[in-house]
Amino acid sequence: MMAAGLGRLGLWLHLRHENPARPFPPLPAGEGPLLALSASQSSRSAATRIRAMLQKHRPGLRFLDLNAADMPDQETDRTAMRHLLERARPFAVLLLGSDLPPALVVSAGDLGLPVIMGEARFDGRETRWNLRAGMRRDLLASISRIFVTDTASHHIARHIGIAPTQVSMAGPVAEIHEPLPCNEAERAILAELLGGRHSWLAACIPPAEEEAVLAAHLAALRQSHRSLLFVVPSDPGRIDALTGRFEECGLIVARRDRDEEPTDEVQVMIADTNAELGLWYRLAPVTYIGGTLSGDDELTRHPFEPAALGSAVIHGPATGRFKTEWQQLDGGKAARLVPGAGTLAEVVAELTQPDLVAELASNAWSVSTGGAGVAMQITSAVLDLLEETGK
Repeated sequence: MMAAGLGRLGLWLHLRHENPARPFPPLPAGEGPLLALSASQSSRSAATRIRAMLQKHRPGLRFLDLNAADMPDQETDRTAMRHLLERARPFAVLLLGSDLPPALVVSAGDLGLPVIMGEARFDGRETRWNLRAGMRRDLLASISRIFVTDTASHHIARHIGIAPTQVSMAGPVAEIHEPLPCNEAERAILAELLGGRHSWLAACIPPAEEEAVLAAHLAALRQSHRSLLFVVPSDPGRIDALTGRFEECGLIVARRDRDEEPTDEVQVMIADTNAELGLWYRLAPVTYIGGTLSGDDELTRHPFEPAALGSAVIHGPATGRFKTEWQQLDGGKAARLVPGAGTLAEVVAELTQPDLVAELASNAWSVSTGGAGVAMQITSAVLDLLEETGK
């Protein structure tokens, strides 16, 4: 009772102000059924993909883009939002992302419109005893179907009382990244040369992270003495300095620019260009994405590159350049976050264990390649609602 009271109070406070009357935006042209669509900033690409799928299956379907500049405020403008929905008469509302705009959700409920929520991510704030959390719980309870991106979000949804029939663990609508190419004949030769020894890749590391990578590899060698490190520096001009630094520590180095091979005694292989990253991703079961520890991320690689090729992914806290993708991987237990250089060494040493690497890599592959299937699940739920209306 107290939780429900908090939610109602939170909604009343949020929506209590009447906004001045405003002109209605034009509605989409055509006679086909209309879907109202709202997407949070991080889910705009997912919205584009799902919209394309819906149009493919129902060519006459129209879309009311609630994120357009001339639309009422979805957060607080309940009166205008209700009038808009009454005028537009959509058969449903589709929310993509974790935003729960109160004016939109409450207005849809007032009019008996079903709401589907996709790409939803929840955290521990949903379970707190405060006005915001209570309000969000009330709003979530009114959603017809909720597709969450990860198991943690699914657990939270169930914990706050969302019925099993309302919530499904679907995964993120991840951007599909075409795997980077490589010379397959050369990959096969190098794989045979490695003979199953543990290897890992430091991809496009800036100078500020070179010492952290060196320390991590020394830790890996203590755990598995045959470990091999592939290094791709962000600046090819650093190859000579890197070679000297690794050799100072007693490591045997091979260089790609000299056509040297990672023979059994070699402990570090330095590449001279990022043009062959597709090769190194395929050879290394573990990849650290350079730039994510220091924040020097101008050349940081897209995290789905190694993930789509079966390489477990490690990253630091500086994830701003690919924030959404890192959230998807971390939420799907498909990457390892290291807060600092010392932790990088610990995690690299830990990931010399094949079973841990295999689980992480499998999860990463699922997240990075499963976007189309997730988009289809959300699309199917919308089409099912449309069929129920008989439009």
